[in-house]
Amino acid sequence: MEPTCSSSVAELAKYSEDDVETDESKVVEHQEYAEALSMSGESRKRKRWTRRSCCTRQVLSTGAIFIALLLIIGAIYMHLRQKHHLGRLHINLKDRGQVEVLEEDFPMVTAAGVDAQTSTITTFQPPPTSSPEPSAKCLDCMATTATDNIPAICRHRGRPEEPCGIYRISHVYWQDALRIIDPDDSLARDYGRCVVDVQCAERIVRSYVQRYGGEDCNGDGRIECRDHVRLHMRGPGGCRRQEPLGSLSERRLENCLKYRGIT
Repeated sequence: MEPTCSSSVAELAKYSEDDVETDESKVVEHQEYAEALSMSGESRKRKRWTRRSCCTRQVLSTGAIFIALLLIIGAIYMHLRQKHHLGRLHINLKDRGQVEVLEEDFPMVTAAGVDAQTSTITTFQPPPTSSPEPSAKCLDCMATTATDNIPAICRHRGRPEEPCGIYRISHVYWQDALRIIDPDDSLARDYGRCVVDVQCAERIVRSYVQRYGGEDCNGDGRIECRDHVRLHMRGPGGCRRQEPLGSLSERRLENCLKYRGIT
């Protein structure tokens, strides 16, 4: 009996050892499988994160491009709508009932930039006899070309917006013409009152043409009303450079000359 019992115990121990080895191998396999699953999960998470990052970058890039296009379009629109600097006849015309909105510029060159004269505005200088004086009909066309005979509002450098009449006489223009205005003409020496008074404004325009006239502003070999209008609108420098008028001004001038019978 004893040998048999010993044999059974030995076999049982052997079987137990085999089971232990089997369990250990299974545990190792489970651990490897769990690690593989963990690594697979992390890989999937990284892929999802990568895809989300790519989508986010694409959305941001698309949004940035769209905003840039809007800014470019806005800049182009503002550039097209912008009114260029109107020089010495800079004007900002508003309410149609009182003034007219113009879409083109009428630059004028200051007298200081043309002849660098040193005399003051209080120095009376008789008008030169060689410069032709604009007729009453020509004065009408000058006002028509400048404002369509609608009182205007001008804006000058360093000065607030202020009325400047149907001829759009700027403060610098008035100063240039005032040099040959009779010093006893008190109304003409008051800019704010003179430019809105038709007769006084005419005296300013006539003096300006008398002072700077005598040149062919359009190169046709004659000095006539067209030259007076261009001198009034473009100044003596623009006249000498034969600068053309804008399309609106040119159309107004030609229609007025035709209506007034001026050739």
